[in-house]
Amino acid sequence: MSSPSQSPQNHRRYKNRARYSLTAERCPSNDNSTALTLPRSSSDPDLVSSHSRSTLTVSSSIYSIGQPQDIFICWDIKEEVDPGDWIGMYLIDEVLLENFLDYKNRGVNGSHKGQIVWKIDASSYFMESETKICFKYYHGVSGALRATTPCVTVRNPSAINIWDAETDSEANS
Repeated sequence: MSSPSQSPQNHRRYKNRARYSLTAERCPSNDNSTALTLPRSSSDPDLVSSHSRSTLTVSSSIYSIGQPQDIFICWDIKEEVDPGDWIGMYLIDEVLLENFLDYKNRGVNGSHKGQIVWKIDASSYFMESETKICFKYYHGVSGALRATTPCVTVRNPSAINIWDAETDSEANS
């Protein structure tokens, strides 16, 4: 698949709510008290040297919708790049490239290194109090996955917690 905007297929943008639930083992939370650079994920875990792996990093492991800071996505791609390369935002367990929640073309200059600012807004994708996502870098011509970020927890402070709502209604009865 080339870049998402060139795809003739419509992609499925809303997921079943059950897909938002993950265990702590699959996506452990990190302390967000200080600025951090997350461990890098690579496009090829079998390579011997980390200097020869493509990487995609994210500026924070926890993001709250409405916070003033944006998320920065940085890439360092060792393989072939193309002006049609793009980065998609996905639910953490999504495996199909066309099922992104959002995407951005990463630039027209075809550079191997760069960064992009990502603004995450409240939407139907973030109806739960916490949603686990990641970002994936795809080659525009071949559709090959080049790199993936670690898990990011998106918190929605305005989400209705079903358990709290049930507890409140029982207490008021």
